[in-house]
Amino acid sequence: MNQMQLSPTFISFIQAAYKEQGIVWLRQLPTQLERLAKRWNFRLLKTVTNLTFSFVGIVELQENGERAILKVVPKGGRVIEEAHWLQCVKSGVPIVFQMDEEEPAVLMEYLEPGHSLKKLVQTGSDDKATRIICQMILALQSQQQKTYPFKHLSELIKDLDHLKGHIDSSILSKAQSWFQDLTIDHSNDVLLHGDLHHENILAHHDGWKVIDPHGYRGDPAAEIGAMVRNPWDCFPTEHSMPKIIERRLKILAEELPFDRERMKAWAFCMAVLSEAWHIQDFGIDAKIDLDMIAAIEKVKL
Repeated sequence: MNQMQLSPTFISFIQAAYKEQGIVWLRQLPTQLERLAKRWNFRLLKTVTNLTFSFVGIVELQENGERAILKVVPKGGRVIEEAHWLQCVKSGVPIVFQMDEEEPAVLMEYLEPGHSLKKLVQTGSDDKATRIICQMILALQSQQQKTYPFKHLSELIKDLDHLKGHIDSSILSKAQSWFQDLTIDHSNDVLLHGDLHHENILAHHDGWKVIDPHGYRGDPAAEIGAMVRNPWDCFPTEHSMPKIIERRLKILAEELPFDRERMKAWAFCMAVLSEAWHIQDFGIDAKIDLDMIAAIEKVKL
């Protein structure tokens, strides 16, 4: 498939996350794509830019000429769980056409025009973007149609152990304590996207659809955790980081039925968890996560 182009950044992400298995997978990926193309009757048009932990390509379906999205990951990747999550929500998500748990790979709806909510942040409409995310959270949590054995948020507490020796012990202790408190009551648990930020919400015709779910069960308020610290590469600069976060939390409290202090606690915990995952994958600190953690601590509600 001559349309497959893999950037050095993508290759480094796969090698960091999957080690030797990732190197083997990258080498075998062209053959795998050829196999999937024959089975699902598509033609690869181009590779999506800015790949991280998954190969994503735009393909043309031979039966009707329409476009679709192909997503393929190494063994152990989340793409099948993502597909199951998409099938658990009635609307606001791409349609899943095909999935193969052995490959593992998924073929799904192509979103048009497909730009992300990040575009609003880049053009100075951060408040509008925040309110759209609130609408998406309410819609996703009210339109769940079936269940799947997704991991519970409480199981992520152990991932914080990767931070030992990398982060101030008082921050780690606070995150562990708050995480424990926030996940102890399961009575109001819902299906969570788990990574619902601006770049995972794409324009589709006159609305929006969400992509790339992590897929968890847990406290509804936890869903705001990812958006508070994103998009990290164009975070608003018209005010200080704590002021921007404070403004976002104010809007979230206006639009959502969640306690503001609880949302701040989740924003803190998920930022610390993000730092833990970065260290787990790359062995070094992520400055943006450390800055966000410090900023969230300074927020006055």
